Formats: sequence, C-alpha cells, structure tokens
Amino acid sequence: MTETTYAARTSHAFVLTETATVAQLIHQGVTQEQIRTQVLVEDLFGLRSQVSRARALQTILKRLGQTTEAYIQFIATGNPDIRRLTILFLILREDRLLREFIAEVLLDKIKGCDRLVTPADLRTFFETKRDSCSAVAAWSESTYKKVASNTLLVLVNAGLLQPTSPKGNYQIRAVPIPSALRQQLLADGLGYYLSLMLDV
Repeated sequence: MTETTYAARTSHAFVLTETATVAQLIHQGVTQEQIRTQVLVEDLFGLRSQVSRARALQTILKRLGQTTEAYIQFIATGNPDIRRLTILFLILREDRLLREFIAEVLLDKIKGCDRLVTPADLRTFFETKRDSCSAVAAWSESTYKKVASNTLLVLVNAGLLQPTSPKGNYQIRAVPIPSALRQQLLADGLGYYLSLMLDV
C-alpha cells in the first residue's frame, strides 16, 4: 500500500472514461508529452477549463505511472467491468481513507448480514477519524464534506454502492471480480485488495 497518511481527496476521483483514453494512448506507445498536448491543447477530455484538464491529467498520469503494464492493459483494452475495477484497485492503493472506510464500514456490515449504509454510518466513521487523527481533524468543514462525498462517489462509480431511498442511503453490492484481474492481483502478491473490492 502506497498511501500511509490521510490525503484530502476532493475531486477527480474516478475519471473512468478519461483514464481509459490515456491508458489506450500509453498502450499504443504515445509519449506523455504527446498525451499532454492532446489533453491540454486539443481538449481530448472535453473539459472547458484548462485547470480541470490539467488536474484530471495529473491524477491519471500519477495513478498509471505507479502501476505496471498489465493493469494499464486491463484499462486500455478490457471490458467495462475490468476497467472499472482496475481503476478502483489503483485508487485503493493511493487512498488510505477509502481502504479504511471499506474495511471498517462495508466489510463490517457484510459480516453482520447488513447491506445498507446510512448517513449515520458515514457520520460515525468520519467523526471517529477526526477524533483519532490530527490530520483529518485539521480539515475545514467544506473539505471534510467534499472528502466524504468523494469517498461515496468512488464506491458508486465502482459499482460497490448503489444509492437507494430514502436519500442518503446506499445498498452494498458485491460485484464479481473478473478472473484476469483476480489472477494478476494474486500473482503480484496483492490479494489483500480483493477483499477491499468486496470479493468476500
């Protein structure tokens, strides 16, 4: 696991389509400089703001730069499920708070045969982190809310949570891990991540 501290991740969490696009270009042998030109100058992502383009690209290049060709190939050439779950794996590697939320809330609920995440569950988790970690306690209220929202959004985009009624509740969904991704994680000694992807 690469991230040992809590980072305030407030935007550009999943960027599925954009990550797949960049992975395809890398897989085709396009250089980072050419990718930067296509994204920042030619607006490959279709984002009006230059700042948004730069931030999204920075997130994607950092994420893909910390992995191997096998995972880049899954995102570049795989079906929607393997793309989505490979990106989730890459985010899990860099996001300690997300790992702990899955372990301490989602997996705990699954063990208790409870598949519903409520606003109270979220409050309890984040307040516990605030109380136990000075870095989290130092976040502003707006940062705290954005991080909480972003954490949920990652899990919804990954397919592990599904919004349900009443508003603010989420159903936990265990999705099958594609066998190629499972085998690669096990071969790389990264089987721990399978449980965080709700492969239980």
